[in-house]
Amino acid sequence: MKKLILLFLLLLSPVFANSELQDVGIAKYAVLEVLADNTPLREKPDENAKRLAHLFKNSVLFADKQNDKYYRIDLNNNNYAWINKKFVEVQAIIPEKRFDNIEKISFKEDKKKYQFNIETKTISAYEFKENNNNIDFTLFDNRYDPTEIKIDKINKNFILPNSIKNDFKIQYENDKPVFGYDILKNEKGYIVEIKKTPLINNKKPLKHKIIVVDPGHGGIEKGACAFNLEEKKLNLQISKKLKKELKKKGAKVYLTRTRDKKTDLYKRVDFAKEKQTDILLSIHQNSLPNPKDVDKKHGVGVYYYNDFSYPLAKKIQDNLLISTKFKDDKVNYASFVLTRPTAQPSVLIECGYIIRKEEAIKLADKKFQRIIAKAITKGCEEYLKETFSTMPL
Repeated sequence: MKKLILLFLLLLSPVFANSELQDVGIAKYAVLEVLADNTPLREKPDENAKRLAHLFKNSVLFADKQNDKYYRIDLNNNNYAWINKKFVEVQAIIPEKRFDNIEKISFKEDKKKYQFNIETKTISAYEFKENNNNIDFTLFDNRYDPTEIKIDKINKNFILPNSIKNDFKIQYENDKPVFGYDILKNEKGYIVEIKKTPLINNKKPLKHKIIVVDPGHGGIEKGACAFNLEEKKLNLQISKKLKKELKKKGAKVYLTRTRDKKTDLYKRVDFAKEKQTDILLSIHQNSLPNPKDVDKKHGVGVYYYNDFSYPLAKKIQDNLLISTKFKDDKVNYASFVLTRPTAQPSVLIECGYIIRKEEAIKLADKKFQRIIAKAITKGCEEYLKETFSTMPL
């Protein structure tokens, strides 16, 4: 009952109705609870601003300011982020932030990854930062006492805090490019995973690699349509041919859908996680809001979001341009559900513009679809071979 009264008073307060940046109330912090998984924490109070993290349901955040649509989240040390008000609920107003102590940390590794199990009472904000070949992971509002918690057999590539004064941070240093990282939630806290540098067969770079191919759209979601063609069908046709080409090169390949059915975007991402994927490829055909612009903008393009996915996108684009002879629609930075995953290099490939007749005719041709599949496969091979050190296996 007290919580309901507090919320009612807060809603009546003029600072909650003002579009200018305001304090959250008389006391300094509003305690917020995140309402759903995959909630974006952003760099700025803007729907198109960079996503710093995708938070778990029930995460606890501390807001010190707000405008009409966003709360400003205090991430400590003059570091701030923003979250849309529709994704959170106010739980309390408090005079100062609360910090929890991490209760236990354990480390283990296998052939493909390093893994930290972090036990903590509160689900909070976090952030991964890529810095050349290094990765910094920060768990905000959680502290770690190195005199109380001992971690056995930690790999030499990792640095942990030597003081309890700051947020908990894991620093990963390597001389090879990043190949993936992720955070999972369990009943006791978090699992932080860092992918190891892959071992590459110089002659067969795709040998034993796990690749998930995602045929975009499906079912009632037809995608772009033109000239009696449906994007969803072309995506599946090309994806099946791509699977064959990748398998010829020794890869183990899975499709997120094998028939014409609607598949939730986040379920596609979860599927890739379940398969412990090395590379995620989402296949699409392009369109434009105004089809009349297609004479100016058309061709093949590849999209990425995370920095470490760019080399893969570039190699695929280079090979598609050579093989298809289509116009260069470039390698593009874009925030899509299928480009945002960090567990592996993830790219979205627009094979051509279905609304441009010359390209549509080719995209529907089975022989041309094989040309596309071979070009993407070659791009994947070159990415692995040239980005990571090779060794005969």
